[in-house]
Amino acid sequence: MPKKVNVDDKLEYICEKAYEELLKNGINHFSLNKFIDSLQMSKGQFYYYFKTKEALICKTIDQKCYEAFAYTYEQTKSKSTFLDKMNTFFAFFLGNVEPRFADLDRLLKSTFHLYVNADNSAIKQLNTEFYQLLFSYIEEIFDELIEKGYVPQNAKKLARSLIATADGMYLHALMNDNYDMKVYFSEYLVMLDALLKLDNEGKKK
Repeated sequence: MPKKVNVDDKLEYICEKAYEELLKNGINHFSLNKFIDSLQMSKGQFYYYFKTKEALICKTIDQKCYEAFAYTYEQTKSKSTFLDKMNTFFAFFLGNVEPRFADLDRLLKSTFHLYVNADNSAIKQLNTEFYQLLFSYIEEIFDELIEKGYVPQNAKKLARSLIATADGMYLHALMNDNYDMKVYFSEYLVMLDALLKLDNEGKKK
C-alpha cells in the first residue's frame, strides 16, 4: 500500500527548498525546471502543489514572513510598554530583525512586485490571510495593554492603521532610496506612544 503523503508537510518541504535556492541564486536566476529536477519529482507531481513559478515564490516568501512575525510576536510578550512592544513586533520594518530572517528582507524586496498583482486571486488570498494574521497579533497586543491600563480602551482601533502605515512606508522605501523607513517609522511610533499616553492620562483624570 503506498505511503500517504501529508500535503502540508510536502508544501513546507518544497518551500524550504525553494527558499534555499532563492537565497543562493536570487529570483532572476531561479529556474523552475531545474528546481523541480532537484526535488526528484515529476512535473505532474510538482504542479499538483504549485501551478506557476510565481505561486511557488509567493508561497515560499509568505511562509517565511509568517515565521518571522510569529517570532517577533512571541518576543513582544516579554515587553511591557506600547512603544517597546511595537518596536519589537515591527522589528522587520525597523531593520532590527533576528539575523536568521535578515535574508528574508532582501528576497521580499526583490519579489515585492509579485504581491501587487491584483489579477492573481491566489496571491490576493495569501496577502489577505497574512494581513489578517498581523491584525490578530496587533489586536492581542492592544488587548493586553488595555487590560493593564497602559493605553485607553479605544486604542485598539489603531490596529489596522498601524499595519497599513508600516506597509505603506515599506512600499515607499522600495520606490525611494532616500526614504529611511527605520527613522520615519520609529518617529511615528514615538509620536503615537505620546498621543496614547496623553489620551490615557486625560481619561484617568
